[in-house]
Amino acid sequence: MRKLKVTLVGAGSVSFALGTLQDLVLSNRLREETELEISLMDISDKNLKATHEYATRMFADFDNPAKIWMTTDLESSLIDADFVIVAIEVNRYFYWAQDFHIPRRYGSKQIYGENGGPGSMFHTLRNLGPMLQIARTMEKVCPNAWFINYTNPEAKLVEAVSNLTSIKIVGLCHGLDIGIEQLAEMLEMKKEDIAVEGGGLNHFGFFTKIWDKNTGKDLYPLFREKEAKANRLAKFDHLALSRTIYHTYGYYPYPGANHCGEYISWADDFYAGLSLQFRYNPLNPNEKIGDKNSRIPEFVYCAHAGSVDRELHEGDNDLETWIAEQFEYKKENVNGTSEYGVPIIEAIFFDDEIVINAANLPNKGAIKGLPDDMVVETQAIVNGKGMELVPMTVELPTALIGTIHIQGTIHKLLFEAYHEGSKTKLLQAILLDPQAPTYYQACAMIDEMCELQKDILPKLEWNQPI
Repeated sequence: MRKLKVTLVGAGSVSFALGTLQDLVLSNRLREETELEISLMDISDKNLKATHEYATRMFADFDNPAKIWMTTDLESSLIDADFVIVAIEVNRYFYWAQDFHIPRRYGSKQIYGENGGPGSMFHTLRNLGPMLQIARTMEKVCPNAWFINYTNPEAKLVEAVSNLTSIKIVGLCHGLDIGIEQLAEMLEMKKEDIAVEGGGLNHFGFFTKIWDKNTGKDLYPLFREKEAKANRLAKFDHLALSRTIYHTYGYYPYPGANHCGEYISWADDFYAGLSLQFRYNPLNPNEKIGDKNSRIPEFVYCAHAGSVDRELHEGDNDLETWIAEQFEYKKENVNGTSEYGVPIIEAIFFDDEIVINAANLPNKGAIKGLPDDMVVETQAIVNGKGMELVPMTVELPTALIGTIHIQGTIHKLLFEAYHEGSKTKLLQAILLDPQAPTYYQACAMIDEMCELQKDILPKLEWNQPI
């Protein structure tokens, strides 16, 4: 049997590490046809130990002989790795709350701030250094390995690694599959029966084709008919913005209002759940956005009924309790995920050929009208040679190409801000964004955010252009 080494960087991640480990343990092919080694790496010793305990119990329970070990040393974890799966965030919700609230305090109309808007730029700068460190260590000790990334902002970070290092990298996201679920609901069909062509920018993609897998019939006419008759207020926070984008540009977007709205200036007209993203009371002395000892606001991923409805006396969710519960191993909860990481590993390692719904890779002509070196998202073919995007057969409208193109320019400015240590380049990026505040507000916002996040942001200074 061939040896296969998979390294998980950010192994203390609840969102992706535990799910990836479930997918690995449930892969019969990896168990039967490889000598599997799994290296768990994280800078948090506490989280790392929790993941290691979870993994060793689970693999033993499933009689899986994979070798599992842990380390806080990045280089040793990467030596001779074949695949490196990365999901990293430091003090995730604490900094995300700042990314959301501080720009809005200075006049930005951003509705989320994770992947787009001014908040996403600080998110990018926090993660850019660690991502490049991982890639450059890979160049040293496992130069042929694939870097499989789940860390956001996906497009910005994958573009940086693909353009600034020699490492093969792909960014993965299940946003397109969330969009298919919305199509299925509107069409009153099973999602398994729907085929699509879709793409654009991560968290700002569009279905250019929808058809019935069984008959090949174009489903857009039926979608138009049903959408026109659908209640305009149904699931307003989850669907209203997406439906309005569809009315405006002619193609239904994905993954949903919370993310698509990050890239346009008028999203808050159709997102009543705006204030729910990181709800806190600034008058409460225990709820201060800039204080690490304060209560971290409860996080609402997207404002659909299942996430925002609360019983009056049930109390707030406790984040620490929820995280601890995720690390409690129970065999009956091991169901695997629908993520593409492990299927990609199998396809490349065994030279099978599969098509995945969404991959973030350099464009190289897959989406007409966008730069070749810009990282975009659409379907991809995976086999022993690696991955390549499937060219979209339908061109996106000029307005959408223009909106995405702006983000590509912002990517480049952020890379320049990082390398030059320049607040001025960051200002240029922010002022270009559709959700930018005024000039004076942007300058003050940059200074406050750089002070609040000085322990984790690269050092940036104001500089005058020559």
